[in-house]
Amino acid sequence: MKLKHYFIYILFITVFIISCKTTEIESEKETAEEPAVVTEISEPETFDEDEDVIVIDEIQEDNEEYLRSINNIQTSESISIKEFSDDKAAILAIIEKLSTIMENGDIDGWLEYIDADSKRYYSNPANLRKAQKKLPNRLLELKNIGDYFKYVFIPARKQSKVDEIRYISKTNIKAVEVKEDKSVIVYYFFTKSGDKWFVSIPPL
Repeated sequence: MKLKHYFIYILFITVFIISCKTTEIESEKETAEEPAVVTEISEPETFDEDEDVIVIDEIQEDNEEYLRSINNIQTSESISIKEFSDDKAAILAIIEKLSTIMENGDIDGWLEYIDADSKRYYSNPANLRKAQKKLPNRLLELKNIGDYFKYVFIPARKQSKVDEIRYISKTNIKAVEVKEDKSVIVYYFFTKSGDKWFVSIPPL
């Protein structure tokens, strides 16, 4: 009888130990899985905030340039931001092409971007003589519009750096360089004919 009680006691102890071990293993398993849950929760996309700030700053800067550009235009002539962006892109593209044309001294290529009124004016010998008198080198003679291109137009724009545009009207624009003190240097006048922009050279 005592032996039977002894075996029952041993069996009870064994079951109890196994039960405790199982509970401990399950507890350790749950503890090991907890960091995974925390990791999933703590994944804020912090870099998105910086990107948003950059985008907002760029939009604000673009709007300020747009407002500077239309500052002197008549209120009856509305210019949308899209029109401003399209006009600026078109004009900067022309200036880039003109830069290559001037480097190559390509008179025929240059004339393709000059408006009709300017071509007529600077093909007139009387007007060329007026331009000649303004040259620092008195020995130079302007015989034709090609000479004007070579001795007047190119030197005046050799160091140009156009970065903004200014509307005179919906179809007339100044291409300017903005200095550090906010003053501007006008390097080109553009006039729109149809859907294209052409360089307009002011008369003397």
